[in-house]
Amino acid sequence: MVDKTDSDNAGGFSPTWLTLREPADHAARSGRLTQKLADWARKQSAMHILEMGCGTGSNFRYLCPHLGHDQEWTLLDYDPILLAQLPLSIRQWAEDEGVDIDTANELVTVAGKDFSARVRWQQADLANELSTLPFAKTQLVTGSALLDLTSQGWLEQLAELCIAHQCACLFVLNYDGRIQWQPQRQFDTQTTALLNRHQLGDKGFGPAMGPQAGHVLAQALGSRQQCSVEPSDWQIRPEQQALQQALLDGWRTACEELAPESADELEHWHDERQQLISSEQSSLSVGHTDVLSLPVSGQTTTS
Repeated sequence: MVDKTDSDNAGGFSPTWLTLREPADHAARSGRLTQKLADWARKQSAMHILEMGCGTGSNFRYLCPHLGHDQEWTLLDYDPILLAQLPLSIRQWAEDEGVDIDTANELVTVAGKDFSARVRWQQADLANELSTLPFAKTQLVTGSALLDLTSQGWLEQLAELCIAHQCACLFVLNYDGRIQWQPQRQFDTQTTALLNRHQLGDKGFGPAMGPQAGHVLAQALGSRQQCSVEPSDWQIRPEQQALQQALLDGWRTACEELAPESADELEHWHDERQQLISSEQSSLSVGHTDVLSLPVSGQTTTS
């Protein structure tokens, strides 16, 4: 689910927001698909990984310990603020987890008992430069909370490139349109409908697929690869007040953009929900899916 309201990175996603959502992201992810990918990765002679929309490296921090030794990561993002934060975030994670880390120029090397990786990062215009990326030397293409920003044409091009070069794909935390507050309140249904309309605006890739994006990619990949889809819903607990508040504020703003005539109802909804959050009486489920696609053995590669 998109939230771009945090002000310390105007026009994009802020490091503060990405840090706030990371625990919910990691808790939501499909363990079954992670294990399935890890089993596949151990059988590969090389593991070059291309991550799209890396932010500050949350997806890397989750996946890297599962994928074994000698990983080579290239992390891509358009936002220089997030890329500048990336090595600092990886270092903090390594220190917290007791992982060895070495930094030299624009290369970070991390090593744990069961995994090791070399990590590079670079700025990339994913919306317009997809076909120029190094799919030919990549075994895994991955991303987190990215697909709902993208268009049908972009998703189909991504699938074509992955199929042509026999790349595995793991795209996680794809928002699917479901939001459920507890306790329920009047105007919940209307705000969800407005948010799902807002998701369909142009986010830089053309008209966004929003809640349908995960399905579109899975369908395109499934024509030639072994594709699996699993739920990865956020389950946000009453004590996670800061995350709930950030979502509430961002969603109100998005709804007001589409329905300024509903400003009074939105203000009442926001105030009522804010009181529930503040008193730790509010919980929240946000629907997501994880999509994993693995190349079919014997498939011909297009160079």
